[in-house]
Amino acid sequence: MLSLKEEEWDLNTLLYLHLGIPDHAEEVRMAAMDALMEIAMRSPRPFTVSPISMLIRYIFDFTVSSGYTPYMFQFLVQLGTPEAVQAAESTLRHIERNDDFRKFVDILIEEGKSDVLRNIEVENLSKAKAKLLSDALGTIEHDASSSGLS
Repeated sequence: MLSLKEEEWDLNTLLYLHLGIPDHAEEVRMAAMDALMEIAMRSPRPFTVSPISMLIRYIFDFTVSSGYTPYMFQFLVQLGTPEAVQAAESTLRHIERNDDFRKFVDILIEEGKSDVLRNIEVENLSKAKAKLLSDALGTIEHDASSSGLS
């Protein structure tokens, strides 16, 4: 709790303080409140917490074998709200594993959301991810021209 005094005011800090404030040990509660007061003195800006922001915060905390990360990404894409679409785009920019990136690209194509793929800046991707994206966009363009939609 004492180390939280130096942290930025964000969802993680809020959650840790939320665990410390009701702790049974008075020392922990006092340390949490001291950290909160220290943060308040720095006049942090408020932040918005929504179900989508919490989902994105924890999306990569699951094991690959669980299959839950692609499931959550598909949920965002299917939800389709402006916040969910923005979260999906942000997730694509911050994904580390190439296999997850490929799965996310496939989900976007299956859900008919290729416009999200077109918003991704290729120059900010690794070579492997840039190739995956380029191949996917090429396939989309080919399919569209084959069906007379271009």
